Amino acid sequence: MNSLRALRKARFTDILDYGIFLFKKHFKDIFIINLMFNIPAMLLLNLFNPVFTEKYWKLMEPTELVKTSPAAIVSSVVTLYAMLFGAVILQGLYAITLKNVMEGAVVRIIYADTVLNRKVTVKQAIKECFGQFGVLLLGRVLYLLIQCAVFLVLYIVLFAGMFALSFSITGLLVTAFIYHKIAVAPLILGILAVLGIIILISLVVGFFIGKYWMFMPAICIEGKKAAASIGRCNVLGKNNFFLIALTFVFGNLLVSLFPMVVGVVFGLIALNSGRFDMELYRISIVIAQIFAEILRPVLICIFTAMYITLRVKREGLDLEMTLWEIEREEAGKLTPSIQGEYNEV
Repeated sequence: MNSLRALRKARFTDILDYGIFLFKKHFKDIFIINLMFNIPAMLLLNLFNPVFTEKYWKLMEPTELVKTSPAAIVSSVVTLYAMLFGAVILQGLYAITLKNVMEGAVVRIIYADTVLNRKVTVKQAIKECFGQFGVLLLGRVLYLLIQCAVFLVLYIVLFAGMFALSFSITGLLVTAFIYHKIAVAPLILGILAVLGIIILISLVVGFFIGKYWMFMPAICIEGKKAAASIGRCNVLGKNNFFLIALTFVFGNLLVSLFPMVVGVVFGLIALNSGRFDMELYRISIVIAQIFAEILRPVLICIFTAMYITLRVKREGLDLEMTLWEIEREEAGKLTPSIQGEYNEV
């Protein structure tokens, strides 16, 4: 408990370190869960994606396009869009079903070890997640709707910003053409303004997506219902904009960095011969995807560490720890279940 109290002053870098430490500590259990519910599904979804098929790339080649009749082109495009739509539907179905079980099981194992100081097996964690399958599904749907709303607002802002940016660039070009000596300062200011806008957008998106991800531990740990879990996210995320946003942004950067490097290296090798090697490109996609999915639970560990940190910062965990001790005494020191013991103060 004393180690948890130190989290009251934690920064986002501390949360990142703590999340990576938890991933290393529970790597075996996390890898088993990942291998059961995530890696095979994501590999299959990517392999069946029509973007990675020869038919798609032949349609993009001008020589093949000239040889194909207009009716065949229309038919191929419609088929490809239907396949893409089907791939998106399958991704959505995975997100609201198996992904919930995987993330929920990892959250339970980490929370039990970190806060309750007890061992939860993979079997127990998965069983309890399936017991909350319906609530987790509804919570995920609400989370996805929030994501859609965030990206819709972002799209509108970017669409409006493009007009303002186009006028600004035109003004800078005219100024640079007429007044060569004073054009450097506005150009630098313009570049800095664009970078500032990109950083601000990243932080805002990271805050909302990171904050509402905590619906997962709110359901799994606190036994909240779907709608109540979203409200719980608002309570925990209050006055913690930069902590949540920076944790989300840098956590995603850390996790995506290595797979991105692998993909770039294989992409350069594929282009080395002067002609794009489709087979090598497919292999690079599969390898990069494997690395990405192996490392994806790192994000769950980081976000779980963030959830624990926010609870410690906002309300402490003394009440919950006391409840666990009382239950253990009454139950003859039997191992309790993770969920349903926390009552919001």
